[in-house]
Amino acid sequence: MKKMNAVFNFLENKLMPPLNRLANLRVVQAIMQAGIVTVPFTIVGSIFLIINNLPDIIPPLAPFFEQTILKLSPLYSIVTTMSIDSIAIFYALATAFYLTESYRKESEKQMSSFVGAILGLFAFLLTIIQVDIQNGQAQLLQDSAEGSMIYNGVALDSWVTRFSGVGIFIGIITSILAVQIYRYCIVKNVTIHMPKGVPDGVSKAFASLIPAIFIAITMVVINGVLAFFHTDLHAILTEPFEFVKGLTGSWLGIVIIMLLIHLLWIVGVHGTAIIKNSFINPILLVALTENINGAENIFAGDFVNMYIFLGGAGSTLGLVLLMVFNAKSDQLKVLGRAAILPGLFNINEPVIFGAPIVYNPYLMIPFILAPIINVTISYFAASVGFVNKIISGIPWISPVGTGAFLGTGGDFRGVFIAIINLGISILIYYPFFKMYDNKLYSQQK
Repeated sequence: MKKMNAVFNFLENKLMPPLNRLANLRVVQAIMQAGIVTVPFTIVGSIFLIINNLPDIIPPLAPFFEQTILKLSPLYSIVTTMSIDSIAIFYALATAFYLTESYRKESEKQMSSFVGAILGLFAFLLTIIQVDIQNGQAQLLQDSAEGSMIYNGVALDSWVTRFSGVGIFIGIITSILAVQIYRYCIVKNVTIHMPKGVPDGVSKAFASLIPAIFIAITMVVINGVLAFFHTDLHAILTEPFEFVKGLTGSWLGIVIIMLLIHLLWIVGVHGTAIIKNSFINPILLVALTENINGAENIFAGDFVNMYIFLGGAGSTLGLVLLMVFNAKSDQLKVLGRAAILPGLFNINEPVIFGAPIVYNPYLMIPFILAPIINVTISYFAASVGFVNKIISGIPWISPVGTGAFLGTGGDFRGVFIAIINLGISILIYYPFFKMYDNKLYSQQK
């Protein structure tokens, strides 16, 4: 018991405070909100992407699909292009909007969230065109290669390359910079003031003029300095981002992420929101867009909800099923019946706080262990090619197997892996569940 208390004390006093402070930063909150807002676009784009994969999903009907709906592919594929392949635009807009909204609600009442969003997008767009300076002469880059090209400074494949997942990180950075410039102008009263009686929308539009000029000058100077050294923001910032993505894409990296998420949960902190929603989701989205274009990232899209969070964090659907069908104590029987429906859709706050799992030495070990085992099975199944890579976004509330099937473009082996993981979770929880259930039952008697 002393050792268990020492673990809880360490989590509460050493691990949780810095992570909480980091997650509560205004900028991090804005990024997290932006990630949530962009989810519907990835799902909508994925729906039309799955249509193109129907011949692989249902091979016997492949000739029928090719002679019917696939003939319209250039028409409906525009949806995927303007959603998933343009996701950095949404990230830039949303990050700037929520960051501005945070400032506006707290103190800067004169700031407009909509204006902040437009300025954030403006700053991002100023990084798209590639310019090089040689012998004092600026010129737009031109290059042609198989499958991709740079035309008048704009990198193209099937669409503008930097609008896709590879631009998310830059969109976030430039949006934050734009909002800070906008806020500085508002705080220092460096804006154009319109006479009384002018509509509020017009006044706010003109109030954004000077911040827009400052943003333009700032971005031109940054681009110019970097062009002198034959590089740009994307090239510079992509390297550290790729390094971080590589770490989080390894088996050990994913295990560490899962460990942090669940250590926070067992002391009552929403580890999913702090770790995954705040920091990991942008990386997963970048990996998803790369997979759509032919990459082989394992940790991509909604890998976590497809294979690991079966019933929610801690893979607790297995525990809930044990409560429903095997519990002797009234407490766990009633809780199981109440938690089974939300658990099927990956909502598990009822069981986390109702069992409870929080501060519960009986259930904390399987709560941490089950996701790590699930990660291991899923990661290596994907790494050896047993299951297809993830190419589609899915709703996080997708029931067990459904998300794996849709996320892998209709690979039934993904369903098999998800069901295997659920079975493993039940086995891991079982001995701990029995000890806890027997304890509660003896107290009840």
